[in-house]
Parts: sequence; C-alpha cells; structure tokens
Amino acid sequence: MIRKWFSGKDRPSPPSSIKWPTLPDMGFLTGRSARVGDVDRDNAVFSQRADDDVPAEPYQIAVPQYAIWHDEKGTEIPVIVVQAERHIADNHGDPIFGLRGLDGKAIVATATELELLGTSIPRR
Repeated sequence: MIRKWFSGKDRPSPPSSIKWPTLPDMGFLTGRSARVGDVDRDNAVFSQRADDDVPAEPYQIAVPQYAIWHDEKGTEIPVIVVQAERHIADNHGDPIFGLRGLDGKAIVATATELELLGTSIPRR
C-alpha cells in the first residue's frame, strides 16, 4: 500500500457528494470510557475493560462528530465518531476511536487512520 501512495497510482479519490446524516442524539459515549454494557446497548463500539477493571481515560474531543476513516486500502469512508478513549496500556499514545459507518457498521480505528471533521455537516 505504501508503494502505491508514493507512486500516486491507484490512490483512492475522496468520496464525492456524501449524504451526511444529522448527528445522533443517542448511541454514543462521551466523558468516560466504555463498559461492556455500553457495547451491549450499542452506545459504544468497544470496551477496553470489564466493568470492575481499571478504566481507560476518555479522549477529550466532541462526540459525536463527523470524520473520514482511511481503511487498510486507503479508501476514504465517511463515519460518525461515537466513542474516543486513550489506550488503556499507553495513556499518552494514539487514542482509539469507535466509529459508525453511514451504513451503521461498527469500526475501531486509531488517530492515524482518522480525519476528524467536527460537529457541523461537512461540505465534502
């Protein structure tokens, strides 16, 4: 994949004319790390702990918000960020994000895979 990026060949194009939905009123988690029950209730995509373990720290960004996720092929996928946490094993490292594709698919990503777009409907 890196060779393709450097050569410029087969580089994916940004999605055009995305039909962004309004941000959800529920189905996301903010201000704390997720528990297993949050995942079971579809309020989070992942949990880094069981309910009685030491929690991960929340990552302080606006949740929910719009973003573009760059998948393993480099394709740009429009998503909604529904969860943001610091990694439980490396509190100062790359945060982990729970995402929902516009089709509802759950995705877990790191900051290097994500382009945060904010809380206003993007113009892309």
